[in-house]
Amino acid sequence: MSKKQLIIEKAVELFAENGFESTSVQQITERCGISKGAFYLYFKSKDELIIGLIDYFLSNIISDIEQSVSNEKHTDQLLYNYIYVSLSEFKKHAKFAKLFLKEQVFSYNNDLFNRLQMYMSTLNHILLSIIQRQFPKKNPDMHFELLYAVNGLLKGYTKLFLIDEFPVDLDRLCHSIVEKITIIADHSTVLVFTPEYLGKINFHLDITKEEVLNKLEEVIQETSDDPIVRDSLLLLKEDLEDPHLNEAIIQGLLKNIRINPHCRWVASIYELYLEGAIRATSSE
Repeated sequence: MSKKQLIIEKAVELFAENGFESTSVQQITERCGISKGAFYLYFKSKDELIIGLIDYFLSNIISDIEQSVSNEKHTDQLLYNYIYVSLSEFKKHAKFAKLFLKEQVFSYNNDLFNRLQMYMSTLNHILLSIIQRQFPKKNPDMHFELLYAVNGLLKGYTKLFLIDEFPVDLDRLCHSIVEKITIIADHSTVLVFTPEYLGKINFHLDITKEEVLNKLEEVIQETSDDPIVRDSLLLLKEDLEDPHLNEAIIQGLLKNIRINPHCRWVASIYELYLEGAIRATSSE
């Protein structure tokens, strides 16, 4: 286990025991058995550590969801896969998931709130795409209703087995949620979201070049032992700074880095950045 991962895991333990505000850097370093100087080599502050926690857990969840969905040939299984991976990951990382459900620190710290919103928007982007593929014949406005219904049920059931510690059969729960969403899709006629409101909803993420470059630089340092992945990351970084590669080569490089679990998130935000760049060009 790397020192950075040790800090993350011990910090989660302390945050779960004491909360974000009541946990100090001193307590974290003592739990890790390291100096404060060693801590600050990886994180400039406790808030930056919390952002690191968000990145560490949510990027893995999103990557696992994307992999599960992309490997699924049957569209009627897409929503089940999304729900199953989401709930499995939150159950696996129960201590961290409980922090998200209980803590309010994200609401008054703009950096933390914005980072969390970026991941939530990414999940909504993926989920909306899944709903559109699984229910292609439904009124497009209904797709937004289904998205919010899925999120509402996920939040409620997650609290049920994480906070209330209600024993659940995960497979049965996922099938139950899919059944409920399918009933809504087949029989619901009253829409909450008006066309005017839908026009204000934007699930496209405005990811900056700087954000992608920073993440690439961070991941390059963590993958020095894999020359193919490292070289692919370096080429992607070079192309982002000075575009010269064609789309086929870029997609090949992204495929190379996706095999490494540490690189799946950077591959995702790289593609989202490219999508945003294409949208910006087409709207000019």
